Amino acid sequence: MTEQPVETPAPRRGRPPASSREEIETVAIDLFLRKGFEDTTLAEITAAAGVSKTSFFRYFPSKGSIIWWRFDEFTAGFAELLEAAVGAEGATLDLVRGCIIGALERVIDPEGLWMQRFRVLEGSTELRSEESEQWIAWSEHVASFVARRHGFATGDVAPQGIAGGVHGAYVAMLRRWLDVENPTAALLPELDRELQPLCRVLQSWLDEEPVA
Repeated sequence: MTEQPVETPAPRRGRPPASSREEIETVAIDLFLRKGFEDTTLAEITAAAGVSKTSFFRYFPSKGSIIWWRFDEFTAGFAELLEAAVGAEGATLDLVRGCIIGALERVIDPEGLWMQRFRVLEGSTELRSEESEQWIAWSEHVASFVARRHGFATGDVAPQGIAGGVHGAYVAMLRRWLDVENPTAALLPELDRELQPLCRVLQSWLDEEPVA
């Protein structure tokens, strides 16, 4: 009896299946930057990443979470650094500035994805509508830190005013970097320099502000 030859399956073409959240994220951000967040469909993301919708939802509950999950990690890391510095020696605003730099240093990647996420965010009306909630959470960590170190309530004017001022300056720096071709950790000293004058002014106000 003659054996029949076994057919070898043809190799699959196109992008190999994505096997991690990071791979799907990279593909999605590229699509968002080229097509716009609102105009990119979930089907396009899964096709480009080589995954099923089931696999996608294993990593991300929604299209928007592709952008927000790293922001959540950044905010959590920032909160951890602030918590560790509550009892540290030094001026409160110097510690806040150091925690901002430290938290950003954790998320900066060589490929520049951290800034690409911000570009997507800045270019999307849909995402911008959610942005305020994300930054409120970030700012509340600053306000809580200031309040705990100086005996205020978190909702008092001084902690809230300082948190708002620091947040505004930080976002302004991120927007300045939108057109930087290679946004690496080399930008961190610039951020530090730009925050120093503001932090000195806010520290002076904080030192003079009586506790209610």
